[in-house]
Amino acid sequence: MKIRVLTLLTVVCGLLLHAPMAAASFRIESLDNNFPEEIQDAAADGKSLVVFFHQAGCPYCDKMRARVFPAKKIVDYFSPNFVMIDSNIRGNLDVVMYDGTRGTEHDLAKKLRVRATPVIVFFDKQGKVALRTTGFLDVDMFYLAGRYVTEGVFKTKKSFFRFVQEQKQQ
Repeated sequence: MKIRVLTLLTVVCGLLLHAPMAAASFRIESLDNNFPEEIQDAAADGKSLVVFFHQAGCPYCDKMRARVFPAKKIVDYFSPNFVMIDSNIRGNLDVVMYDGTRGTEHDLAKKLRVRATPVIVFFDKQGKVALRTTGFLDVDMFYLAGRYVTEGVFKTKKSFFRFVQEQKQQ
C-alpha cells in the first residue's frame, strides 16, 4: 500500500513540475506580424510595443522566458504598460517592419542590427526605438527597462545605465 501511495505521489509531483507555466499576459502572438499596426494597437490601449528577439538554442532567451517574463513583478508591471511580441532572428515569416517596409523576421533583425540574442527592443507609442538591450536581463533589470520607457526617461537622453545606477542608489 505504501509503495502505491509513494508511486502515485511521485507521478503527481512529476506532472506538476512539468506543467507549462501560464503565459505572461503582456506577451501576445501577432496574427499578421505588422509592427506598425501592433504599435498603433498597443498605443490605442495606452501601451508600448516590445519585441523580444531570440533564436533556437539560445540558453539566455530560454532563461528569460522561464524565469523573468513569468515573474509576478514583471507581469504586474508589464501587463498594463506593454505588449510584447517574439521575433526569431533567423525566421522567414513575412513581416511589415516598424518603418513600414516589408521583409522577413531575419530582415527585421538585420535592420535593427540584432546579431546576438536575446535582444529586447522597446518602441515608444509613436513607433520610435526608445530602448534596446542586448543580453540576459534579470527580473530587476527588465523591470527597470520597462520603467525607463514608461516613465519617458529615454526622452531626456539620460542613458539607461545611468537610470539604473540612480535607482540602485535610492
